[in-house]
Amino acid sequence: MKIDVKDLGPLSLGAAILGTGGGGDPYIGRLALQHLIERTGMPTVIGLDDLDDDAFVITVGMSGSPSVMLEKLVDHSFGDAALRRFERLVGRRADAIMPVEIGGLNSLIPLMTSCLTRLPVIDGDGMGRAFPTLDRTSFGIAGISAFPVVTINERAEVAIVEASSHERGERIARSALVAMGASGSCAFYPMTGREAKQTAVRGTLSLALALGRAVETARAAKADPFQAILDVAAAANPPIEGRILFSGKINDIVRQTVGGYNIGSGTLSSIEGDGEASFSFQNEFTHIRSGERLLAVVPDLISFLDSETAHPVTCETIRYGQRITVMGFSAAPHFRTPDGLATTGPASFGLADDYVPIELLNPVAEGRATLSA
Repeated sequence: MKIDVKDLGPLSLGAAILGTGGGGDPYIGRLALQHLIERTGMPTVIGLDDLDDDAFVITVGMSGSPSVMLEKLVDHSFGDAALRRFERLVGRRADAIMPVEIGGLNSLIPLMTSCLTRLPVIDGDGMGRAFPTLDRTSFGIAGISAFPVVTINERAEVAIVEASSHERGERIARSALVAMGASGSCAFYPMTGREAKQTAVRGTLSLALALGRAVETARAAKADPFQAILDVAAAANPPIEGRILFSGKINDIVRQTVGGYNIGSGTLSSIEGDGEASFSFQNEFTHIRSGERLLAVVPDLISFLDSETAHPVTCETIRYGQRITVMGFSAAPHFRTPDGLATTGPASFGLADDYVPIELLNPVAEGRATLSA
């Protein structure tokens, strides 16, 4: 897979769709990456099968409240600084780096790091979407340790976390992150090439680029960008179930930053009927229902897009009166297992809903999406 400057727009667009409202707004990250590419040349992206089994892989990304990231400009050296500090700590150089998640800004941080280090970026990640905590990864579900977790902020302050469990590590790392300004760059989840091949969600950078290109092509042709998204999802390997869940106007939104998370809820009112949908988020959208009917719930993906442009809307940028089309997608198979659901399912977010796959909640004829109201 090759990334060129012209790909940055569609790549960040597709990553924001997969980001389910979180992962950080990619706009500033895209500008920072473009600046780096002009200075250093293109980042290198490789497939998982291009890795040697004994290669040393480290994941990198941003952590913290996305609403705080709106106020603090992205420093393109963050990923490099966290990575180098991690390497010094463990006494070994990385052979490759990988996104911890594909959502939003966190899809671009490894590419920035590649520009600075010339290390290859793996076309894959640990979530196939964005999640708010370090334990909600395909790596962690498979038993790979996240530790040590190295976090660095814009003041070059460093926190290093080792813990007895991912749950305790998340609490400790999150507390440190709040004290460091509620956002920072992280390096964690060291693993071998063999472990990466066995546990990562494959091809997610390629998928993000394909989604973004499909939306841009549909816009230019005055075609339906939402159907273009569904077509790309259906053609993925393995195929991704996609649905249009609801379309309406934001008529209520409440959010607050608590413990380093952007937490909130809101409602949508149907423009053409009297239907209403309610939703919640913790950095990313966690559930949406219309009346008593559940439309989608974690770990499946819930994405809010502008109804006119199909541009993704993040949790921190939702505003009263916005016209939104809500799309849903099936989660990567890693997260639909009993172990995956224990870590990323509704109960892990404090939701009372039982997990039901999105394709069962929203059956459709001939694989095409229908609009819920």
